[in-house]
Amino acid sequence: MGLSFLLAISVHHKRMKRMSRRRRRQREIQNSNTWVAPEIPVDLLIQIMARLPAKSVMRFKCISKYLSSLLCSRYFCNLFLRVPSQLQPQPRIYMTLLDDISYSKSVLLSSAPSTCLSSVVFDQDLTLRRMGGYSLRSVRGFMCYTICLEARIYNPSIRQLVKLPFIKSSNIDPHYVLHFLCHDPVNNQYKILCVIMSKDIQMFKSELWVFVLEAGGSWKRVAKDFHPHRPTSLEVTMNGVLYYLAWTDSHTFVLVSFDIMSEEFNMIQVPRKVGDVLIILKVRAILINYGGKVAVFDYTYVRRNNGKLDIWVMEDWRKKEWSMKTLALQPSQVHFITRNNWRPKVISLKDNVMWIPQKLTSPFYYFYHDLRINDLKKVEVKGIPARYFSKPERTRYFDIEFMDSGENIFEFKQ
Repeated sequence: MGLSFLLAISVHHKRMKRMSRRRRRQREIQNSNTWVAPEIPVDLLIQIMARLPAKSVMRFKCISKYLSSLLCSRYFCNLFLRVPSQLQPQPRIYMTLLDDISYSKSVLLSSAPSTCLSSVVFDQDLTLRRMGGYSLRSVRGFMCYTICLEARIYNPSIRQLVKLPFIKSSNIDPHYVLHFLCHDPVNNQYKILCVIMSKDIQMFKSELWVFVLEAGGSWKRVAKDFHPHRPTSLEVTMNGVLYYLAWTDSHTFVLVSFDIMSEEFNMIQVPRKVGDVLIILKVRAILINYGGKVAVFDYTYVRRNNGKLDIWVMEDWRKKEWSMKTLALQPSQVHFITRNNWRPKVISLKDNVMWIPQKLTSPFYYFYHDLRINDLKKVEVKGIPARYFSKPERTRYFDIEFMDSGENIFEFKQ
């Protein structure tokens, strides 16, 4: 029995040696056939990531802390905006439908990507509840709007909503507010300019406040001695300067400039034709980017002048030099604008204006006005929930904003 036991141990020992040699040979074979990729240089990795869609970049943030810190850096976020993606999304149209009685019934609609130029379809799967507000504007992939006197910033690429605090220390009461979102290209900062003005249209009081969108940011009052004024709601930003139109009294129309980096303000008077009388609430004008220059798009007398409107171009701010061009709508297109109540809105495309109706009616459509060739293109809008057309006008508000194809993955830290 003892001999049998020793023999069994010997056989087992030899078997284990054979298995060990077999495993060793298998590992050697595997190692000889395995190719280990060299480490990708950081510069190359950044360039690869910058060409991915925003959704893919957001997924990569979850892989490791290293990738998360890399992809959240300001350097990468700015590079992502500049480098064209192979899967560049189509420009989108956003529409806010605001219920003045119950904000919970308000929605923000987004168009689905499409190559069709004659129609826009709002995607119901992209509809956002309890979103949207007054003076809807877009800057570098962000949207800014006002609700309950508060500014809100929304990034549709990463679905981040930032609510700024209410300004409690204003000396004007009761008051209206206008918020302008802008970007300082020198310091790479995003800022909100808030203009507070009296509700009394005959009382020209105003305050200027700035909020830097960064961790620990807060409202600060600036330019306390600047001339009181009542701004309009549409602005143009060029070369680090934000411009908007305003009134300093019932008959004086001015162009205000805000240097985003230095936070300094200036203003000059908007010219008028001989014999024209400028009266607040009767002048119809917006700012546009015309040939790379700031210009006043004046459509006050477009009906009376049978489709003619004036474009005042700012040629030299220091010398206060302006040039004026009269634009006549094509005879076959005059009735589109003059027979109904339409208002133009500046968009991010240079030398383009979007004409949108004053009222929400079905069927709903707007016009692209290409100022270079002076041509109107009709675009039908589909997918607006039918219930909003039947709401009383005094209880509803709508606005449309064109957002170009750029996506922004920058996340504001609160």
